[in-house]
Amino acid sequence: MDKSASRDEQPTKADLAAGEIIESPAVDPALLLTGGTVVEFTPEEERQLLRKIDRHMLPLLCWVYLIQFADKTTLNYASLMGLQTDTGLHGNQYNWVSSIFYAGYLAWEFPTTYFLRRLPVGKYTAANILCWGVALAGHAAASNYGGLLACRFLLGAFEATVTPAFVLITGMWYRQNEQGRRMGYWLSCNGGALILMSVIGYGLSAIDHAALAPWRILFLLLGLLTILTGIAYLWYLPDSQATARFLTDRERLVALERIRDNFQGVGSPIWKWAQFREAFHDPRTYLYILYSLLMNIPNGGITTFGSLLIKSFGFGDRLALLLSAPSGLFDIAGKLLFTWLSDHWLDRTAVSFAAIMVACLGGILMVVLPDTAKPALLIGYYLVSVAGASWGLLMTAISNNTLGYTKKVTVSGLQIIAYAAGNWIGPQTFPATEAPEYRRGKLLVAIMYGLAGAVLLLLRFVNGRENRRRDRLQVEAGIDLANDEVARHALERSKFMDLTDFQQLHFRYVL
Repeated sequence: MDKSASRDEQPTKADLAAGEIIESPAVDPALLLTGGTVVEFTPEEERQLLRKIDRHMLPLLCWVYLIQFADKTTLNYASLMGLQTDTGLHGNQYNWVSSIFYAGYLAWEFPTTYFLRRLPVGKYTAANILCWGVALAGHAAASNYGGLLACRFLLGAFEATVTPAFVLITGMWYRQNEQGRRMGYWLSCNGGALILMSVIGYGLSAIDHAALAPWRILFLLLGLLTILTGIAYLWYLPDSQATARFLTDRERLVALERIRDNFQGVGSPIWKWAQFREAFHDPRTYLYILYSLLMNIPNGGITTFGSLLIKSFGFGDRLALLLSAPSGLFDIAGKLLFTWLSDHWLDRTAVSFAAIMVACLGGILMVVLPDTAKPALLIGYYLVSVAGASWGLLMTAISNNTLGYTKKVTVSGLQIIAYAAGNWIGPQTFPATEAPEYRRGKLLVAIMYGLAGAVLLLLRFVNGRENRRRDRLQVEAGIDLANDEVARHALERSKFMDLTDFQQLHFRYVL
């Protein structure tokens, strides 16, 4: 019987003491693939397998995340290559062309959440990559405001799949204390894209009197590259360990067994409405949503107006494009450093808080420093790029702490909707009437990052309190897993039964 989501329907202390397990109507495929038994393996065998997984999976994730961020930010660079003049944009139309991308995100996020559950995750993700490549290439044919709006909306809809899909894939392949760094690796590719796009934008902006405007060449170049990537990934991106061509039969079993202690497997294809409802009964869901909204309002503004902000510090158009590149280095360094620290200490919220405070400091510097302090203003702008490390660790926390596959994709989808909403709002905090200084936008960068940091502290308090409550329940029930073989076997089996974190009272939330 599938249990509902409320706390009243969790296992009782008597159930826990007896080692009873809630049976789900559709267990995770990992339970069936392992034959319901624990697969033994040596530490050396696991190390070799982990290196093999990294060699095959990380390049696939990193490459797509690099091009998706490059594709998303093309508008920022095209704005200094004549796009606004050639398409007749005026007033706040550029802001709306930027924001409509996230309307596509919002429109497609819940459908894509459902399809990620029902369809093979690798094939479905690859199909979306192919489609967004077509949408991006279509920008080159846009000649007016309406054409740009249509292309940007479709681009946002198809890109809405990649981040929740990659969070699921990372949780599917890696242990809890490995996920932060792996997410850091593919998230840091945003920084690589910033560097690459700054150089490409600088080079293309030098083209004069070409058959195609430089900004049209930019969209065609990246669009065709993305289309080829989508075609290749239909073949190369595996749906799970069970279908990975690069693993042997023995390695598939070990790859599944090593993630048992995540209390989740590779994902049951059955949509469970009880888990869906539980997502809305969990206070953490609303904290994830609030954090993502607050954090991504400034992110949306910076992503769209980054080059224009640097120009506002007193630099020319082409130099502003080139000076965007160091922000990529800060982005990479922040994501690699903070995610490494987070995995090392197995602490998500404290390290995420430290990262968002660095970005908050950057926003403060851009507000309080005088216009003559160009180097310091640039440093403030670059520090803002560290915010992505904080958001990455929140997604890692969702992966670690949200059990039950339907619940996980629901919470992840809601968080991505908040991400889209924040990025949609963000460009509107930089109204054309405040150009070129955009003082209000810079001030909101600092304020929103500070509020996002406060939400992280609240999330830490909620998880810590719940862990202490579960510790008390286990003591009161007299459960001793070390000496009770029946209870221990039941617990190991339950880890692959697609139960939620509300139902798994032996589970402890990662702070």
